Amino acid sequence: NRAWRRARRWLLPALAPGDGGEAELLRELAAGRAQLWIGDQAAVVTQCVAAAEGRSLHIWLAGGRLGGVLALREGVEAWARGQGCGAITLEGRPGWARVLRPHGYAPQGRELRRSL
Repeated sequence: NRAWRRARRWLLPALAPGDGGEAELLRELAAGRAQLWIGDQAAVVTQCVAAAEGRSLHIWLAGGRLGGVLALREGVEAWARGQGCGAITLEGRPGWARVLRPHGYAPQGRELRRSL
């Protein structure tokens, strides 16, 4: 679809070998188990997941310009609250901790987490 064609160039480089590849990502999006967020300069893929401490929104992939990814943050967080998520989590390179710390994200094990 048109949205994926636009986001593809930002997100494919972010796919890790264990992520199942583009076909798996497209299946998850088509089934509604993943959400695609597209901005002017970046895209993010999220998934609502059940966790021991309740429902959370996991940021599966992010790609594009850093400022573009950060511009999507508030809308993604608001949507997560509306879905009953009590937190947002993500795994990524160590630099994400530095970038997201001012926005309330803190390391928790291998993930970064922000309570909503």
